[in-house]
Amino acid sequence: MALRTATSFYLYFLLGVNCWHDLDNTEYDCWPLNGPNDYNMISCGGLEMAWVQRPPEKISNGEEFNVSYTVTASDSFYEYAVRNKIFQFSNASEAKRFCHEHECPANWNNANDMNCCVYHANIHSCPLGLMKEGGICGPWIPDDGKIVTHTVSQAGKMSQKYWNSKVVLIHVGVTSVIAHVKIGEMHAALESKVLVVSAQVCGDDVCEVEENCLNCPADCGICPMSIAIKVAIGLPVALFSSGFILTMVWIQYQKQRMLWDESWIISYKSIIFGRTGLLGFGSTMSLQRIRSNSTISQTTEVTVCTGVNTSFRQDFIQPGLYDGRTVAVKHIQNKHFTLCKTIRKEVKEVRLLDHPNLCKFIGGSIEVPYVSIITEYCPKGSLSDVLLNEDIPINWGFRLSFATDIARGMSYLHQHKMFHGRLHSRNCVIDDRWVCKISDYGLTVFRREDFEATSNGFNCGNVNRLYCAPEVVLGSSPNMTVAADVYSYSIILVEIATRSDLISHQAEGVRVDIAWRPPLPEVKAGKADTDCPSQEDYCELIKKCWNHNVTTRPTFEQVKKNLDKMNPHKVSPVDMMMNLMEKYSKHLEAIVAERTQDLLQEKQKTDRLLYSMLPKPVADDLRQGRTSEAQSYSNATVYFSDIVGFTQLSGASTPHQVVDFLNQLYTSFDDIIDNYDVYKVETIGDAYMVVSGVPQQNGINHAGEIASMALDLVSVCHTFKIPHKPNTQLQIRAGIHSGPVVAGVVGTKMPRYCLFGDTVNTASRMESTSEALKIQVSGATANLLHTLRGYILTCRGTFNVKGKGDMTTWWLEAKSDDFTDPLLNTSVSSGFPVSVSD
Repeated sequence: MALRTATSFYLYFLLGVNCWHDLDNTEYDCWPLNGPNDYNMISCGGLEMAWVQRPPEKISNGEEFNVSYTVTASDSFYEYAVRNKIFQFSNASEAKRFCHEHECPANWNNANDMNCCVYHANIHSCPLGLMKEGGICGPWIPDDGKIVTHTVSQAGKMSQKYWNSKVVLIHVGVTSVIAHVKIGEMHAALESKVLVVSAQVCGDDVCEVEENCLNCPADCGICPMSIAIKVAIGLPVALFSSGFILTMVWIQYQKQRMLWDESWIISYKSIIFGRTGLLGFGSTMSLQRIRSNSTISQTTEVTVCTGVNTSFRQDFIQPGLYDGRTVAVKHIQNKHFTLCKTIRKEVKEVRLLDHPNLCKFIGGSIEVPYVSIITEYCPKGSLSDVLLNEDIPINWGFRLSFATDIARGMSYLHQHKMFHGRLHSRNCVIDDRWVCKISDYGLTVFRREDFEATSNGFNCGNVNRLYCAPEVVLGSSPNMTVAADVYSYSIILVEIATRSDLISHQAEGVRVDIAWRPPLPEVKAGKADTDCPSQEDYCELIKKCWNHNVTTRPTFEQVKKNLDKMNPHKVSPVDMMMNLMEKYSKHLEAIVAERTQDLLQEKQKTDRLLYSMLPKPVADDLRQGRTSEAQSYSNATVYFSDIVGFTQLSGASTPHQVVDFLNQLYTSFDDIIDNYDVYKVETIGDAYMVVSGVPQQNGINHAGEIASMALDLVSVCHTFKIPHKPNTQLQIRAGIHSGPVVAGVVGTKMPRYCLFGDTVNTASRMESTSEALKIQVSGATANLLHTLRGYILTCRGTFNVKGKGDMTTWWLEAKSDDFTDPLLNTSVSSGFPVSVSD
């Protein structure tokens, strides 16, 4: 027994499980029936619980075992239970008799504290490893929410000797087994801990029958790899390796296929030419007249080069139609042409190039004597054409865009180990979106004879020596270098800034001097030109690009960065194209916009005038030619007012004074009604008519809108001064009535939006029978105001209204802040019913 106790103590200490009961060192404890928790244990008062057959200290999961326990109570317990209201009996004897003699229901579900002493008894298990906060497990749901009830509940007398149950534990680890009973208003629980181990013990170096390499590799060894796993691993590796090899083979095949692909070869006969020939230095030039002192002249049907070298005739460019698209055809005069492997490599390299600032290579003709290179057609001509055309107002945003486009295209070429060698403003062409593109790049051997017929790679001898770098002129370096292209670019920058033909403006002797440079340009901003760069920055970039020291010239990547700093407000080519088209057409769009704005303003004025005369939906229908149908409105409120004594006032005033007086008065009225959901119908002489609920319906709010408006109109009359009679008090009388109306447009000449119906006539009667500076409302309107609340009305009395008979009317006095019933403020009229006539 001592060994067993020591083992249990060591097991509990090793597993770190705290004792669940209080300090009296018993295995059972008691709690109140309602809200038991870790801290509210109570004295059992003589109730005792003990294990007869306690749970085993260690058991395999899934293994069944029996437990047996006793529940006994001393006489003191019944006194304690009666005293603490655990039992609802007056004395201990009755409680003891109830517990020992009263039979419990046969079905434990029907047992309760009123018909059974021990009305609930069963076994709970609480796996301590599942508990989150490490609390104790009693007759409540622990913090993990996992109490496992292993036995069916029982009920019985206190005199029952043993309580037996069969238990099966599942969760591996320490589990608290609790015998739980309910007696009256009290819980009692007896606890014991059990170590649950796995049924199969893996790690004892013995491969048992139930164990195998899958569930216990420590005892049975690692399972050999199955064929399915080997296939699952080997197949993806094989597929990946095969795919990689096939990809590399395909890439090599494509390279060789493109090398020997001849789909780029175009039959010269398949190109359709027009009757217009265009001359250019490797560019597609627009037909235009150039200055008479230029070394280049252009005509239609005949192309002539009047430069120093008259053999320039072979550099002839024509637009043509091929495969449904316009192309640029550059003719190369070759008496002999052989499609060798070197040319095939050149064509392959050029076909792989794809950049928005490169003129796309389409194909070539190899038929002697029609050897030619076919490229993308750019309809705006060369950069030189655009710069020399003074009719095109190019701002600095466009100029910097052209310079940046060239730098981007050249940077792309140099990144692909390709150099231009013949860069100038005439082989930089402009497409229909005003994007600058580089042409005449690559295909060195293809145009071999073209190159040999020129000096250092430039056409017409000395004409293009200006673009040639000094080291190329001296023969110390080839023209196919990065530095040579950058030098040529610096001359283009001067042309962009000056918009002049540097070749035609220089003397023959100056061109021979390799140290000569054109003067640095003066950077000037045009009108509304916000993109003009700094004079210092722009000229500094030019000087860097034409520096005699080849190693200090920047690359085109560095040039792009400098240009980006000069043009921080970058505009897209499409936007700049729109600006150019706008200026090229002499600001026609701006003029149209101005006229359109004037027209829009006039239209807005017309709309405002029209909407002031007719409701907007009605006006829109009439303006679109639709017939406006008359509409019926089930309920609306109509307001009428006129000026008291207007006839006498008019007789004592001139017409101009009357018009001025009415204009000021009704302008004030119009300003007031803008604050309400009302529609002004018309003013005839001194009469003023307003309606609410038409044409925009607003429930029953129309009565309140008109009432509030009428109070404001009467209020303004107290302060209004008649211009030509400032000492005369302006007085109006007003009438309001609510009811159904019909609204529609009458006439086509000066159409009017009119109201029809008995409601209009009654409202007019309310006005004509009203008094100065008072507002008379009908009973219908008064009822609506009564529903809306917030207005003070005084009963005027009953009048005989022509065509309506006797009517009870009301004076609208003011608004009420306390929202009392407006109809409660009544007074008996001192007069008799008055017959109202015309």
